Amino acid sequence: MKRLVYSVLVLFFVGCAPKIDQIPQPEPILSLKFEQNASILPDLGKSIKANEFELLSKLFSVWNDEIKESKNELMWAFSVYKNSPNKKYYGESKLPRSDEWFLAQKDNANFDKFKSILQPAITIANTEIRDFPTIEKLFLDPTKAGEGYPFDYLQESILGTFHPLLVSHFSKDGAWAFVKSDSLWGFVRSKDIKLLTKKEVDEFQRYKFAVFTKDNEAIKDENGKFLFYSRIGSIFPYDSQDYLSFKFKNNFTVSKEYAKQFQTINSQNLKTTLNGLLGQNYGWGGENKLRDCSLFIKDYFSSFGVWLPRNSKAQGQIGRVINLKNLTNDEKKDMIKKYAIPFLTLLYMPGHIMIYAGDINGTLTSVHDSWGIKTKDNGRAMIGKIAITDLEIGKGDESISDEALLLSKITSMNIIIKDEKSAFQNGYGVKIENNRVIFDDNSSMIFDDGKQKTYDELINHPSVKDMLAYDYPLLEPLDAKLIDAGRFRNEQFFSKIYGKTKDEVQSNLINVVWLKNSVNKTFKFNSKNGAAKALQKVSDELDFMVKNNPNLLKYLDNPAGTFNYRKISKTDLLSAHSWGIAIDINVDMSDYWQWSKDGKYHNNIPKDIVEVFEKNGFIWGGRWEHFDTMHFEYRPEFSQIWLNKG
Repeated sequence: MKRLVYSVLVLFFVGCAPKIDQIPQPEPILSLKFEQNASILPDLGKSIKANEFELLSKLFSVWNDEIKESKNELMWAFSVYKNSPNKKYYGESKLPRSDEWFLAQKDNANFDKFKSILQPAITIANTEIRDFPTIEKLFLDPTKAGEGYPFDYLQESILGTFHPLLVSHFSKDGAWAFVKSDSLWGFVRSKDIKLLTKKEVDEFQRYKFAVFTKDNEAIKDENGKFLFYSRIGSIFPYDSQDYLSFKFKNNFTVSKEYAKQFQTINSQNLKTTLNGLLGQNYGWGGENKLRDCSLFIKDYFSSFGVWLPRNSKAQGQIGRVINLKNLTNDEKKDMIKKYAIPFLTLLYMPGHIMIYAGDINGTLTSVHDSWGIKTKDNGRAMIGKIAITDLEIGKGDESISDEALLLSKITSMNIIIKDEKSAFQNGYGVKIENNRVIFDDNSSMIFDDGKQKTYDELINHPSVKDMLAYDYPLLEPLDAKLIDAGRFRNEQFFSKIYGKTKDEVQSNLINVVWLKNSVNKTFKFNSKNGAAKALQKVSDELDFMVKNNPNLLKYLDNPAGTFNYRKISKTDLLSAHSWGIAIDINVDMSDYWQWSKDGKYHNNIPKDIVEVFEKNGFIWGGRWEHFDTMHFEYRPEFSQIWLNKG
């Protein structure tokens, strides 16, 4: 919420969070090094179809989710935005807002009626969502640096037409509704929403949905009457289509020139959609129906069926997060080059977020919606729009310090889209076509059953795609949040890869010498899909490590074993040991949730050992909520999901 934004405002140097200096003279405008055309950007090199049902589920969740926030929590803006001896607020005419004005806004907000309606609704226009029930502006002193237009403290966001909402209550004057959207709470104009009955909710969710891929196309009814403008990333219902258009009853027709059934993520679609946004002016909080940094990213990816939160901080925590804090700029460049995937990676800094756009002739670039770069005199060198820029734009300008550069401010990057198909194709040598996994013998099975599942359903009945339902914290610190990524195993899939029966698995086993120079024991491991080769590589690397650090040997000596055709304790599910793709190291140095006396997680396994396994295609049971710190399992799809760059 913007109360958090306000508290760290003075630290924000770029983009969507700071209130930028307003001085009588025009701010300097930064020269953009690159042609502002997405065709100059590197190709993605792959084609990914996101699951748009996850996005739709997020949007519709407001009609079903329990309201967890209290009235006082949702009234935060009335506590934060008020005059005080050290802080005065101003309106559009640069005249002070009176205390009476604030009291009138709070009174009209009508929070005594909080949750009195609780009725589903949809927007019927592109509409602002505000912190107070008013279209009037609220600025801090516009004569001071960092304040004034366009940075209206009350402006939260823009919602496109057909956006699902839950209405808590109406303002006293009836002009505003206090609503919950997929990402935030706020006030929207009553005339811009339609309340829905239960029958209408059920009917609405049964429609098929498409998404706009261009802004500002006029949508008209069958009689040519204007209804609303298209907005990239906004969904709309349809009940029929032909080669040229989508049709919704007899109400309106939408041309496929500016709408799709959620786009496939590929170079052509990414670049075409981006070209429709490049050069669009910056709009704090969606001011003037424009976009700020995080709204640009949310809308852009929504057109591909990918849901993201509204604010930059939350967006920077989606997917695989790689910490870049405390690195030099050269070290950040190395990490970005090594791990970032153009278009699929976000670059985050406090108050601003960007899409990594790739390497152009040795220069790392991003696409972002930014107001500008802070100058030494506390002004701004302006960008003021959605643009392709160098990560060090402004470097060498005597008015900009190196500490103010985008690259200097980046604290993390995150890969937001998992390419499940490529992960399985590259990890197991299968083909995936038309939602079928095709094996070497031309037999096939369903890849994605399209079902939303509970945890127990994922454990007991995962599809192949479901095996990647949780994000495994590969190579992250050992104190990362515990998560059961990798405990979902599709037995039919693994049986096709490694063997259908005990005898068939045994026929595929070969010897692996475990730490030849320090333990010298032989274990059986599956030869299929590179499993045994991967374990032998792990063994050789650990053997070398033990030579230099003998203290590690106690964790690796006397392993509990590899192949054991059995079911997991207290279940009817086959253990990964049944296929000969798992090894349990020294039990005496390990902890297992079913044996734990206090039920609490304890780990003794050093990070160096875990990293060797993870770098070679294994996952570690010590990262699971149902922990098993002795257990390492060959699951190459988890390495492929983030590190494969096509």
